[in-house]
Amino acid sequence: MKRLLLALLLINTAAFSQSIPNAGFETWSASGPFLAPNGWGVSPGVKQSTDAHSGSYAMLCVVDTATNPMTSALDTLPGIAYTGAQSMTPPTPGSNVGGFAITSVPDSLTGYFKFRSPGNDTLLITVSLYKWDTAAGSRHITGTATFTSNITDTAYGRFSVPLVDTSASLPDSAIIIIAAANPQGKGHLGTSLWVDDLAFTMTTTLAQVVNTPSLPILYPNPFTHQINLETHGTPIKHITLVNMAGQTVRSTTATTINTSLLQAGSYFVEMEDADGNRYTEKVVKE
Repeated sequence: MKRLLLALLLINTAAFSQSIPNAGFETWSASGPFLAPNGWGVSPGVKQSTDAHSGSYAMLCVVDTATNPMTSALDTLPGIAYTGAQSMTPPTPGSNVGGFAITSVPDSLTGYFKFRSPGNDTLLITVSLYKWDTAAGSRHITGTATFTSNITDTAYGRFSVPLVDTSASLPDSAIIIIAAANPQGKGHLGTSLWVDDLAFTMTTTLAQVVNTPSLPILYPNPFTHQINLETHGTPIKHITLVNMAGQTVRSTTATTINTSLLQAGSYFVEMEDADGNRYTEKVVKE
């Protein structure tokens, strides 16, 4: 009964990063001639970076020179990473290469990034959702989202891009592509894109909260002087409170967060449990 009463106080927005392979880019392995984040294929120009938003590592995509395997010529190529197996030709938005399993429709793709470009290049982060069509023997797109930016920033900022649902079918797989510059172009040497802590954000209904006891609950919402955390699943080991500009305003391991000094407005509470799963809830201070 207590859990039901708490759930009635909430309109939850939960981010399930475990759906995205290696969403925090913490594990890397050799993939052919490259070091690649596990669960991702990469082109030349993708590197492991210790300049992370959280954890030990982030993914760095740079525009660099590399030998074209088709022509043996030295080309300028943007660093590109994509979910799925390593291939000589990275996928383009809407392609059938790569992918990972997903069984629900996210509201948006979120994450943290910073970017610099000496030539005003534009970064690209895109996700496509798919459903297998047995009759046609292929898969079709059920939803897409694309984030682009050419704004230089030396500090990590948060991005959130809504998915556009193009089909009534639930997806069964997804592909994420990240590029330092337009994958169809060359870009300018030195353009660099750091990416970390990707997540799918999904609206959690009352029924989902009640029937999924492992989901953490924050209350009250809206709040004034403090936020309380309750969980009946894997313990939450770290909590970060982020404002709408992507700036961290609180970082704690406590289950009660003092918010008396915060300004009124909306915030994201980002939580990581002991199994490495990440959850995000949007809360409002009155």
